[in-house]
Amino acid sequence: MAARIPLPTIDGEFIYHSPFSREPPQGEGSGNKSEPIWDALIPNGLGYFKDDKLAPKISLPTVIHQLHCLYILRRAYYSQSDELQDFDFGKDRSSHAAHCFDYLVQSITCSADSTVEPAEDDPNGFLGSGFPRQCRDFDALKEFVERKRVFNATGFLALGLDHGKVHVDSD
Repeated sequence: MAARIPLPTIDGEFIYHSPFSREPPQGEGSGNKSEPIWDALIPNGLGYFKDDKLAPKISLPTVIHQLHCLYILRRAYYSQSDELQDFDFGKDRSSHAAHCFDYLVQSITCSADSTVEPAEDDPNGFLGSGFPRQCRDFDALKEFVERKRVFNATGFLALGLDHGKVHVDSD
């Protein structure tokens, strides 16, 4: 069985129309523009860490990979250009997006959140928000991987970081 970072649970509630539902900046020069609300999700070091017990080789928590994929799909969806941009990390956008769709479907079904959602539309017209849930403490996860990080880099774009090097175990 794969190692897991031990995390406490916290009470939570999904909210409709959070800041994450906003369209990214558009227009000339904005394709590589940082987005603070999204960047704040990613711990310093992009989530890559090592730990003698849990991860003796450079590793990444699944939730960080999931967020990376969501970010990639979001930016690709709203992109006004087919040219490679920093959010593509030098990878072909179509194959990267295909990987992300596969990865997210498998991650969601593997996690199988079994919270029972009332089948009543919220005033916003959509299901899934406005009632209590039990969540794992994401802030505790961020703190853990930041303490154990293998390099310094912030935000989804991690400008200036050679993305290919983070996948090479330097042991």
